[in-house]
Amino acid sequence: MSSDADPCKEVRAELIRLLDNGDCRIPKTKATDPGFPILRKMGLMPTQGAMIEYISDLLRANFPLHPVLLHSAPGSGSTGYVMNNCDGQGLYIKVRIEREYWRTHQVVVMSFHVSEYYKG
Repeated sequence: MSSDADPCKEVRAELIRLLDNGDCRIPKTKATDPGFPILRKMGLMPTQGAMIEYISDLLRANFPLHPVLLHSAPGSGSTGYVMNNCDGQGLYIKVRIEREYWRTHQVVVMSFHVSEYYKG
């Protein structure tokens, strides 16, 4: 997919910028608990840094990113962004940009797990 055809081009650029600046948060129960074993299986270190780098690499490679409506994410603008089957084994990644008035925006990694809908 060329970046010119990317409907999330501006969001993708903001996500990359925030991740590169370290402006991110990864909740333990939603991302690291299921995500660390996945990273280990890929031969990567099971760390938050490796997870951020993996997500950033996918974004830079223009892996398809889709907006999704969020139902209860204060400060997120009610939109999250999803990458499906990132590893060919059903990996589902969902992020959002948390926009706070009193501090820098940050990326929140909401999900990093094998999709329950993956049939592989």
